[in-house]
Amino acid sequence: MAEVVLDVQNLTKVYGERRSVDDVSFQVYAGEVFGFLGPNGAGKTTTIRMISGLAKMTAGEIFIAGHSIRKNFKKAVSCLGGIIENPEMYKYMSGYDNMRYYAGLYEGITAADIDEVVKLVKMENRIYEKVKKYSLGMRQRVGIAQSLLHRPRILILDEPTNGLDPAGIHEMRDFLKMLAHEKGYSVFISSHILTEMQLLCDRVGIIANGKLLAVKSMDEWTEALSDSANMKITVSDGEKAKAAVEEEFEIPVAANKNLLNFTIKSELIPEISVTLAKYGIAVLSMYTGEKSLEETFLELTAGAGTSIK
Repeated sequence: MAEVVLDVQNLTKVYGERRSVDDVSFQVYAGEVFGFLGPNGAGKTTTIRMISGLAKMTAGEIFIAGHSIRKNFKKAVSCLGGIIENPEMYKYMSGYDNMRYYAGLYEGITAADIDEVVKLVKMENRIYEKVKKYSLGMRQRVGIAQSLLHRPRILILDEPTNGLDPAGIHEMRDFLKMLAHEKGYSVFISSHILTEMQLLCDRVGIIANGKLLAVKSMDEWTEALSDSANMKITVSDGEKAKAAVEEEFEIPVAANKNLLNFTIKSELIPEISVTLAKYGIAVLSMYTGEKSLEETFLELTAGAGTSIK
């Protein structure tokens, strides 16, 4: 079994009477990209700030590479690197000079170490230019290089593709996968962009209103979705059909006059027409489509009372 690099246990953060993060637990393994997915205001950044030691936890415990944030803070955070919000650099200096300045904050980092991470992020041809000439994607790469200088066990990135163009997003995605799958880093990414998480992550945890709703691998998400289908059916009596489907199958149904929309287990699809016929309702048309992760995400977060922005 893969090594647990980040272990979050019953993490809670209370501001006044509001629980920004509510009893959240999950683990991140070595060599994986873990996605922390949720709408704006769900508690993602607050969780990251507690993991990074930038905010105190109200309750719970965090272990980074086996070191407790509470009991051995310095050792724990030394195993962590990351960019919270935006990479900060001196724009009038070159990327390399920024790297040298940052390296001075740690002991034992050599010029060879700087060259190694610069090459890793593929900035060796532009590192001596001033930061003010860099694109956002280039600044992100240099920021990640800075975060890797002290050889952390886990890299934490808050919305790393924000503001990037499609080419930059694609490059960032491939780069982060390489860091995890080829170099063995744990990569923890928060985002509200579902499609990016689908393409990038090995596992995804969904958070809403401060509560962790589900953690599954992308294979598990795919398998779960393959067992469900989205149904759009036109019937002779929409109101009566909605009541019949909800009663017989115990599922919620959205109705727009005589058009019904609902999600049902694929194995039950043949029973729909039979059931409606029993109630004297004619099925005029039926469309079956696979349920998407986006629809699951919206259902989960809507169920937690969270609006999507």
